[in-house]
Amino acid sequence: SNSKRHGGPVLSLRSKAEMSDGHAAEERHDERYQQRGVSAGKSEVHAAISGVDAGLYPGAFCKIVPDLLTGSEEHALVIHADGAGTKSSLAYLAWKEGVGDQVWPGIAQDSLVMNLDDLACVGCLGPFLISNTIGRNAKLIPGPIIAGIVNGYQALCDKLTGLGIPCIMTGGETADVGDLVRTLIVDSTITARLKRDDIIDAAEMTPGDVIVGFESTGTATWEVVKNAGMGSNGLTSARHELLGADYRAKYPETYAPEVPADLVYCGKFKFNDPLPGDPHFTVGEAILSPTRTYLPLIRELLAAIPRREMHGLIHCSGGGQSKIVKFGKPGNRYIKDTPLPVPPLFAALKEATGQSWAECYSVYNMGWRLEAILPAAHAQTAIDVAAKLGVHAQIVGRVESTGTDAREVIVKTPDGDVTYR
Repeated sequence: SNSKRHGGPVLSLRSKAEMSDGHAAEERHDERYQQRGVSAGKSEVHAAISGVDAGLYPGAFCKIVPDLLTGSEEHALVIHADGAGTKSSLAYLAWKEGVGDQVWPGIAQDSLVMNLDDLACVGCLGPFLISNTIGRNAKLIPGPIIAGIVNGYQALCDKLTGLGIPCIMTGGETADVGDLVRTLIVDSTITARLKRDDIIDAAEMTPGDVIVGFESTGTATWEVVKNAGMGSNGLTSARHELLGADYRAKYPETYAPEVPADLVYCGKFKFNDPLPGDPHFTVGEAILSPTRTYLPLIRELLAAIPRREMHGLIHCSGGGQSKIVKFGKPGNRYIKDTPLPVPPLFAALKEATGQSWAECYSVYNMGWRLEAILPAAHAQTAIDVAAKLGVHAQIVGRVESTGTDAREVIVKTPDGDVTYR
């Protein structure tokens, strides 16, 4: 999403190795992801927007602009666009496999939350004005599916509004673009206004801070079903790595024909097989778990901790645990040496593919999709607030200095430390 100051997924790199000609070579961690025509780094997108004005707070998690609608110098505006990505393709497969229409409200939630939680990371708690954009192949996606998605939007808006986070649907666009879209794509755009004094600027993250991670799994107090932790990133990889090759011939409309066949539905599971390590889920249900919104938690965190002490909130979406490398003071080193346990879904992905831990942690959230970066004195407050809302949290790391102007992330994995720059 270009409405985030630094786009979506970040480039995740190993330490630089000098080539024989003296130029620095950088080894990517997301090779299998790239071969499917997807990037956790989006380097081309970053290059395209490199000359674009960065807004009022260049280091913030989302781009923030002056309040040109009212002229108030005490307020600012945020306008954000994102969507459910290729998760809608998996929902289509599930629907074709007879899972039922209940998959579609979850896709609406995915699209909404990918926007809402990014905006929450700059301290925005609404009111949120929401427009949705659905592009479909009308030959494959009938009207009841569109109705299910639209109703899913409204249901989540009603729920969050009832929790004191006003969300207002303002309309949308559904386009029949079968020449462009194989099944369907579900995107959202959200506009909000906030006081400049309330803004959380991730540029304030500094050596001496600690990193509190909030689990992406389980059942929070505002949720009614257990979550496997997937979110809406890494879906192209997850569905192809776990689900089996019979879907390749059965549903060619669910993948790009340009992808090498050995990377298409190359897993060993069917949609309804039990998830290894957690039979509460089928494999398909686990991958389709609707993206958790952390908004109710963030609202309580900001009520309990002074905003000036909340140096950063990071939504670990695209780029997974390397996401944070694009934010904070120059020279920050983010050391994540006490990660949360790897949830069964991500363990199954690792086992199914033999992917390196380096790639796993740069594509998936691996167990926590929200981080608060703040002084150590406030860490226990954050952990306690989360516990009251049914979300396990812990200190997963700290901020140190590299001694240079370059930022880096070091994640402790079962295979040793991995560095992202």
